Amino acid sequence: MALAQVPALSVESVPDGPLVLERLGSILSQRLGGQGDAEPVAFFSGNINGILKLRYQGRYLGVRIALNTYRFRYEKDIIKEIFALFLIYFARDAENDDVARDIVDGVLASPVGSHVGHALVHRVIHYDWSMATLPWPFFIYEWVDGEILWADPDPARYCTAGRNLARLHRITFQSYYRDIFRIGREPLSWHQRFAAALVVERTQALPRLSPTVAARLEALDPASLSPARPCLVHNDYSGGNIIVDSGGGQKVIDWDNWLVDAPELDLMKMKYWTAIGADGLLAPDHRLYSAFLQGYNGVAGAVLDRRRFEAYELLWLTRAHNFESAHRSDREQTAGGSTLARHYPPASAYETYLSDL
Repeated sequence: MALAQVPALSVESVPDGPLVLERLGSILSQRLGGQGDAEPVAFFSGNINGILKLRYQGRYLGVRIALNTYRFRYEKDIIKEIFALFLIYFARDAENDDVARDIVDGVLASPVGSHVGHALVHRVIHYDWSMATLPWPFFIYEWVDGEILWADPDPARYCTAGRNLARLHRITFQSYYRDIFRIGREPLSWHQRFAAALVVERTQALPRLSPTVAARLEALDPASLSPARPCLVHNDYSGGNIIVDSGGGQKVIDWDNWLVDAPELDLMKMKYWTAIGADGLLAPDHRLYSAFLQGYNGVAGAVLDRRRFEAYELLWLTRAHNFESAHRSDREQTAGGSTLARHYPPASAYETYLSDL
């Protein structure tokens, strides 16, 4: 099923577009040298971020601007991607709590910086969440020509995506944390972390769910499960956030949601949003998900715990049900401006998945 095609919007869609371009041109002159205008190519709008594609001295660049952070449920008014990039780059083959703490402190103290990169993530040329240059957090990055994984559902590509995720999950920690600001300072056990998340989603969902599904949620007891090893979790790892270039290389984008959690959480979207079905909605695809797991298990080494995996299924499906119940109208309103919004299933789909578990 082809992805919905959305026409590019003009740069006038960015508030104060001409001023934004002038300031971006000045930054690019400093970071990349030379003189010249930052020429707008396209602007793509999402629920939270706007993506501005530019041409500067013959090269294509992207600018990710956090225009609507009031809608964001995680840490606001920072650029979480930068914290993740530094962590991936400096991570050790051991628990990385101290490394992450140093990175968080360092980046919080320096909200403007440049030239951060890793093979699995597009290279960032400049970042700024000081709100001094622009009134929003933003970063400029090397544009990666390619297509998202969902656009060409090939098992070999899904296998590669599984291997890449397993490499990210090798970045481990001693403890869990409520958010990245608390890393190294306010540790939580797995049972504390999972139980807190479950209470939030279960409380919101129970009035809406069938008695059978509600009973199963109420019966889920985190204390009966074995704890998971904490690791770097992208928390939005799906085919819409994996760019495949012409040579088959992959870049993982959109790190706004990353956190320290269990590896199982990162497998949920690949299982339930594996590919776009004939009806235009994201759905499971056993063949592609099996290829993804083959790649993941080949690198991860450790076998995932079945009961804990099922617990994360219950948690994530409930969270997705809650989100769609609360925000479906937002999805429908932005479907014309967001390439992917129209492909997400309604809340009823997640209740069906919950009933089938």
